Amino acid sequence: MGCDVCYTNHAEADQDDMDNLLTLLAAAGCTFVMGVAGSDDIMLGYQSTSFHDALYARRLLGLKPAPEFDAWLQSMDILNADNRMCTTLPPQFLRALERLA
Repeated sequence: MGCDVCYTNHAEADQDDMDNLLTLLAAAGCTFVMGVAGSDDIMLGYQSTSFHDALYARRLLGLKPAPEFDAWLQSMDILNADNRMCTTLPPQFLRALERLA
């Protein structure tokens, strides 16, 4: 089951409402949550969850990503074996930055 935790900009809602809903959905077993870079979809005029919100929900409930995604995140040096964000930039990203210089 998945969900897009979001609201349109004209709604009587705010980020606290979204954090509460995300927490409740994750505790209820929701297995997929939409993420928008920066959590602000300016084209459609709504606020959504960002990618870091999934990290929050996993950490809060002691969950891990799907096995295939977890393996990819670790192989790309995005998450470490403790399911925490790596503190350095992944080598692939550094090489891409070097090509731009």
